[in-house]
Amino acid sequence: MGTASWTDETLLQSGWYPPEARRDPEKRLRHYARFFDTVEVDSTFYALPRPEVVAKWAERTPEGFLFHVKAYSAFTGHGLEAGALPKDLRALLPRQEGHLAQREVPEEVVEAAWERFFLALEPLKASGKLGYLHFGLPPWTEPKPRSFQYLERLAERTRGYWVAVEFRNPKWYVAWGFVKRELSRLGLIHVSVDAPPHPEAPPRVLEATHPVAVLRCHGRNAETWKGPHTRPYERFNWRYSEEELEDLAQAALTLAKGAERVFVIFNNNYGTQGVEAALGLKRLLGLP
Repeated sequence: MGTASWTDETLLQSGWYPPEARRDPEKRLRHYARFFDTVEVDSTFYALPRPEVVAKWAERTPEGFLFHVKAYSAFTGHGLEAGALPKDLRALLPRQEGHLAQREVPEEVVEAAWERFFLALEPLKASGKLGYLHFGLPPWTEPKPRSFQYLERLAERTRGYWVAVEFRNPKWYVAWGFVKRELSRLGLIHVSVDAPPHPEAPPRVLEATHPVAVLRCHGRNAETWKGPHTRPYERFNWRYSEEELEDLAQAALTLAKGAERVFVIFNNNYGTQGVEAALGLKRLLGLP
């Protein structure tokens, strides 16, 4: 049980962290780990992680704590921000500024990024603190042959890791029977989502395809689901009510019937909404 970030700017400004921890990365992470035994790393979607930073995450958390790591944007079909790449890789791009769509990113850059991504994860693997790798596919990715080829290659490349796949396009669930069989065959984790009642939001399908199951809670704000947004967290601005948390508790228990281990991650990272929801759900489930 945890949240999709421990460093979101609105959380830092909310007062949830004690004053001495707000500007001290070590104290901040240690404070978070007092309440939760897992967290999803959001920053790795926007930029490749650095091994020395990842090593500090492992050092600053207790035994048994797990970091789930979001895959870099160039691995999921989102393209990348040129300015976030290391200089040597940026020099290989057709443009050194702005956002590059996936089709504009040279394959050699993607391959080099994969190597550095895996290298950076080594401190977490070595300490037993690496959870799943989260691959959130873009909303425009549909269940077409090339998408299943992508999943096949992904499973091959990430063998030995827990790999969780989140579908953002509802069409994946129209073909759910086939999709579920493919995920199970490839050893990929299906990410169940709690999202707003919106025609472009995926439905909540509580079925496991792996001994590990994941429930990611995005809030239920249908008005902000599509945007436009000036800040990413505006989309997930939602405070779960007690009744909604009870519903999520039942959802987690349903997933537990088909999986050995269930991770619940709150992505409603606006102020204290995520941490409060996670603490509330822990209470309802009787977790310490």
